Amino acid sequence: MRLTFISDTHGKHPLLHLASGDVLVHCGDFSSYGDLDEVEDFAQFMGKQAFTHKLVIAGNHDWCFEDERRAEAEALMRDNGIIYLHDSGIELGGYYFWGSPIQPEFCHWAFNRPRGEVLEQHWLKIPQNTDILITHTPAYGILDTCFDGQAAGCEALLAAIQQIKPKIHACGHIHEAYGQLLQDQTLFINAASLDEQYRFRNPPITIELSG
Repeated sequence: MRLTFISDTHGKHPLLHLASGDVLVHCGDFSSYGDLDEVEDFAQFMGKQAFTHKLVIAGNHDWCFEDERRAEAEALMRDNGIIYLHDSGIELGGYYFWGSPIQPEFCHWAFNRPRGEVLEQHWLKIPQNTDILITHTPAYGILDTCFDGQAAGCEALLAAIQQIKPKIHACGHIHEAYGQLLQDQTLFINAASLDEQYRFRNPPITIELSG
């Protein structure tokens, strides 16, 4: 299975150069302000890409997926052939994908949750058979370092990953932490397409899964 990961495009998705593959995954923050017209433009773009499946989660900028516009926003995804995951999963090609937009409190953005017990209970929703875990937030200490040296990832998510051991954990959110890291049988990916200055810098990350 050929998977391509992108994240944090913030309305600049027309600058992406995507090939083709089995699954295209966007790890959230495809909009700048979370307006429905932004979502529609992004969904139409994703729907035209040459991938068998397109999976998307929301991020902290994608407000309309957490407020009263949620049903309409999700319908825009479905109408363009996109699988939208919100604390939910799907099996594709023998691999189980599970996605969530939830993140530790970060300024006053969407999908914020307090660190500690609330997030610990939230990540208990991740099924034990998850092969590819997709979250907007990084796990704590892994591809989560901000420009000021602060680790902004989620401690409770890291604990859940260490227990479940998915093949891949893909995220975004911290633009300056783009990259890959193999640790404890899990390939960690931060697929943020824009840098910390919101300039388009980072190419999509493509992975081949077998067995």
